[in-house]
Amino acid sequence: MTTVGGLERAGDGIPPALTTTWRAPHMSKPNIDPETATGSAEPAGQMGALLGRGSTRLLKGAVAVGVLGAILLGLLTLIRTVSSPADEVAVHKGGGVIEAPNSKGCVPANSREIRRPGDTYYWYPASQRTYNFTGGEGTDHGPFSVVSKDYQPLDVPGSVEFTLNVDCEVLTRFHDAIGNRYAAYYTASDEWDDTPTGWRTMLDLYFAPTLDATLDRVAKKYTWKELYADPTIKDEMNRAVNEQLAALIQQKMPGEDEFFQGFSALIQQPQPVAALVQALGDEEAGKAQAAAAKAKAVADAQTQQAKSVAEAEAAKITAEAQVAVKEAQSRIAKLEAEIRAQEIEPFGSVKEYNNWLAIQRGLNPYQPTYGGSVLVPGQAGTP
Repeated sequence: MTTVGGLERAGDGIPPALTTTWRAPHMSKPNIDPETATGSAEPAGQMGALLGRGSTRLLKGAVAVGVLGAILLGLLTLIRTVSSPADEVAVHKGGGVIEAPNSKGCVPANSREIRRPGDTYYWYPASQRTYNFTGGEGTDHGPFSVVSKDYQPLDVPGSVEFTLNVDCEVLTRFHDAIGNRYAAYYTASDEWDDTPTGWRTMLDLYFAPTLDATLDRVAKKYTWKELYADPTIKDEMNRAVNEQLAALIQQKMPGEDEFFQGFSALIQQPQPVAALVQALGDEEAGKAQAAAAKAKAVADAQTQQAKSVAEAEAAKITAEAQVAVKEAQSRIAKLEAEIRAQEIEPFGSVKEYNNWLAIQRGLNPYQPTYGGSVLVPGQAGTP
């Protein structure tokens, strides 16, 4: 007899279907007759056996499904994808416990593939990049210092746009030779909005010396005033950078690959030191003042000359007017004389004409004379 769960089971070693007697030796329940229970045990035992076998099968199926689910979940956990956005390309390197970091191609821009466990991916920019040397916040470099033909220092700000050669084989060689050395990459995608420090370091090492030499070579052809004031000189600097930068950078690169392409420079006006600008301003101000004084003197002289000419012209006009008046008066006198002569002519002489005038005015030109004296009318005479 075997005890199971505190119960004694008769027929130990006999299959459950043949077991006919179950006893509880230490406990009894009221209203239950052991003999009666024993008589009905066989059908109940057979039914329990059948249910037990079905439950076992269901349990085994559930366990199998659970195991498969766990395996699938583990696989899904292990199998991940790696993607590159439209403006990035990833260099794929092998890894893991026993695998060497060999090149395994690239993840092209705007694509996705299954990430292999233990492998490493290095993302580089596929879009146009800018090397900015204006010196502002967040720029790559400050303005480059050059020396003019007349030995004056100037700062040349600007920027150069370019693209990284993202051909997979070329980009892989770039990563092996340069990018990996300076950590000029990201190990996750969608991070190139924030330029990594290694990328800036790499650009400074290859771009800065080349730009400095190119700009200084052009600046030595001109005086500082020409560099500062002539806008065509910065155009020449742009052409020189665009034509020479690629070749000069390539000289410093290992191998024959062109890692950088599509250079486009935008050079701003060179800036001299503040003292030169101030001196130039003072000089130009002095020139302006001298020119203004000269213009005033010329204007004053012209005004005085015009005044003299005007006065002379006025005097001439006045004199001519006076002459004209005199001539007119002379002509009038002459006409009056002619008129008077014509008036006298009928009287025969001037005396007779005057006598006539006297008579016309109520005078008597013919007064009698006594003893040679002329008697004035109205004056009493002595008899």
